Amino acid sequence: MYKFGLAALTVATMVLAAASPAAATTARTSITIDRHASELFPFEPPAGEPGVTYPATSVAATARNCPAGIVLMSASLVQDDLPTLWATGGRGAGEIVCDGGTVELTMAFARIAPALHPGRATARFALRDWDTGEQFAESTRTVWIPC
Repeated sequence: MYKFGLAALTVATMVLAAASPAAATTARTSITIDRHASELFPFEPPAGEPGVTYPATSVAATARNCPAGIVLMSASLVQDDLPTLWATGGRGAGEIVCDGGTVELTMAFARIAPALHPGRATARFALRDWDTGEQFAESTRTVWIPC
């Protein structure tokens, strides 16, 4: 009888805990990186020699359940085991504002020598809290840079 009563009490506690709003957990932030990068385009570095351009590509991703507020985005692209540079000259690059839902992420990348070329590359995106540095999500994927 004692075991039956304890089992019934355990089941009732589990049912009530599962149904209570306090037990509900918020959905985890996730990042999905697109399979294809953009076609190569000319990029002129802001601090470079005027008129000299380098091939660049842009990679896009989607973040779901991004926590509301200012979020820091880090992004990288590696091709032929060599890193690339962000192809941007804007201040605040890597800072995004989330509203708790879905947000589109994009970053352009360039490399001077050897230059980026059509083919495979590995893209990585991560999101961190602007204030604490806590990482919300990270994703890595092989992408294709088209001809």
